[in-house]
Amino acid sequence: MRRPTQTEKAAARGIARADKDIIIERYRTGEPVRRIADVYGVTPSWLTLRLDDWGVPRRQRYEAHLHRRPAQRVFRGRMPRRTRAEVRAAQAGFVENRTEVILRYRDGESITSLARSFTVAHAWVAERLNEWGVSRRAPSASAVVPGAGALSLLAGGDPKTPAR
Repeated sequence: MRRPTQTEKAAARGIARADKDIIIERYRTGEPVRRIADVYGVTPSWLTLRLDDWGVPRRQRYEAHLHRRPAQRVFRGRMPRRTRAEVRAAQAGFVENRTEVILRYRDGESITSLARSFTVAHAWVAERLNEWGVSRRAPSASAVVPGAGALSLLAGGDPKTPAR
C-alpha cells in the first residue's frame, strides 16, 4: 500500500479542519475517532489532538466501545467440566454416526470441525479415523474447496485439462 505524500497529508488535514463542525457532531453522536479519521484520510491520533484543541470533551473509555455490535458467541470464563458419562455419551454418538463422519471427512470437512460438531476432542477424532482405516490428508488439504477445476486435480487428472 502506498503511503500518502506530505502534500496529500496536508490536503487531508485541511479538509478535516474545514469540516470541524461535522467531525465534532459525528464524534458526539458516538462514532469512533478511528472511523472518522479513516473517512478524512488522517490519523486517529492527529484527529484526537484536534478534538482536544477544539475543546471537545473526551468520552470515557467504556463509551468508546458502545458503538460495537453486541458479542453473541463470546466465551466468558471457564467451561464447566463434563462428567465422564457426558464425554462417553458424546463419543458414543460419534461412533454411532461412523459412516456419516467418514463421508463428511472424505468430502473435505476437517477433523477440528467434526470434533466441534460432536463435542469430542480433536485427538480422539484423529485416533478413530486411524482405527477405521480412513486415509488421512495433509492439514492444508482441508483448505481446498473442490470446484470445477479442483475435482479433476483431486481425481488425479491433468491440471491443464478441464474437468468433464
